[in-house]
Amino acid sequence: MGDLDAVRQASQSIIEYAPSLHALIHNAGALLKTREVSQQGYTIATHVLGPHQMTTDLLSLLRSSSGRVITVSSGGMYGATLPNILRNQSPEMSLASYDGTRQYAIAKRMQVTLNEMWAVREPQISFAAMHPGWADTPGVQESLPAFRRLMKPLLRSSEQGADTISWLASRSENIDSGKFWCDRAVRTIHRLSRTRKSDTPEARGALWQWCNERITQ
Repeated sequence: MGDLDAVRQASQSIIEYAPSLHALIHNAGALLKTREVSQQGYTIATHVLGPHQMTTDLLSLLRSSSGRVITVSSGGMYGATLPNILRNQSPEMSLASYDGTRQYAIAKRMQVTLNEMWAVREPQISFAAMHPGWADTPGVQESLPAFRRLMKPLLRSSEQGADTISWLASRSENIDSGKFWCDRAVRTIHRLSRTRKSDTPEARGALWQWCNERITQ
């Protein structure tokens, strides 16, 4: 998902293979301690640009199927503000200032924001972002070992973490498009005033333009 050329190829294969597409689930991601860039030179390609590319590529198929797009985000986004690219707030941290946990949180904030924006732009498609809760996955074990040791009694199984994803994809009723979910219930995307203040129409518009420019290069 981090290589935009590979994403385009995968999307084309899906279009050629599938007459309909009822659920597209974006779940790829990683929390990296060191700064790494994708084939095209981006640090948040796997979380943000790859999914944006694939959703864009598959719009016609999703529209004709009244499909659903589900983005697996994280509660880590609650501490991250939405970067305003027009004010020189880059969504990608430089090598000198890179912090993997913070970069991950920023990308997850962008995911839930884009989910809301997609819902407005594409009413024929249902969009949902979700937080699976903290699960004892290989990603947590490798990227957050201290957190895992501290929280292990409270961590969920992978099956528990996937429950809301499966529920959103398979339920027969229409979902409330653009919402953020956890444990089969709608949750707020802001818990802090500073993140709410950062979430402006200007910042959202700049984010949408930034993503579209990069997937068409």
